[in-house]
Amino acid sequence: MQLSATTDYGIRIVLYLIKNNEIISSGVLAEQLEIPKTYVLKVTKKLELANIVTSYQGVNGGIGLAGDPAQITLWDVISAVESTTVINKCMEQENEYDVKAEDYCKLRKVYGLLQQAVEDRLQSIKLIDLT
Repeated sequence: MQLSATTDYGIRIVLYLIKNNEIISSGVLAEQLEIPKTYVLKVTKKLELANIVTSYQGVNGGIGLAGDPAQITLWDVISAVESTTVINKCMEQENEYDVKAEDYCKLRKVYGLLQQAVEDRLQSIKLIDLT
């Protein structure tokens, strides 16, 4: 699995919010993290849908953490932002490839074990420990 630049931005945004522990405007996030504001808005929308961040409207509005920062894992952010988190196409569910996956993907069991190991490890990494 190769993480996208968008996911990198998501991780950086959440780390910044954890470190500063306050509501921060998207403009400030863009400036401080040197991320285009359009990307900040795109990424924070995905993070908001995953209940990692919350957006606040008004004069003192901005982006803040939605819950306890000590509970946010690296996996939470990656799975919120990445379009897919599977390590191989034959691991994807609900597609025509999956119907014959056992025929075409002889390593499915190995990939499954590897997928679970990656997910478990990423779930064990709390972002607060990286700040």
